[in-house]
Amino acid sequence: MHPNSYEIIPDDLQQIREKSKSLSALNQLVIFCGGTGLSKTDITPEALESLLERRIPGIEEAMRSYGQIRTPYAMFSRSLAGMIGDCLVMALPGSTRGAKESVEAIFPAILHLFIIWFLLVRWNALDNHSPV
Repeated sequence: MHPNSYEIIPDDLQQIREKSKSLSALNQLVIFCGGTGLSKTDITPEALESLLERRIPGIEEAMRSYGQIRTPYAMFSRSLAGMIGDCLVMALPGSTRGAKESVEAIFPAILHLFIIWFLLVRWNALDNHSPV
């Protein structure tokens, strides 16, 4: 996986929502870094929650659990993960260390999602089957 784009956007509810909608329509993975803390300007989870069609709490739990082993402050993270259409959208901590550890916590296991998605798309295209 290689990044298609990298952009810095302000902590603005509407801009985060618009960016997540446009990027999720074009990509299979969108990662937001920052805005998951407890300050009044940390609004990324609030911006994304209503857009997520399916939350994936196990990803969120894995990131916090992994971080908690390394620092007691990981419990304050409001990291988020879920699907918008066929795109996995995640909100990670904004600190370099927090983001790095969150990625370490879920990779390479998270790639399983993309393997399953790829196989389901191929399965449906082959014979118009519906997966069981």
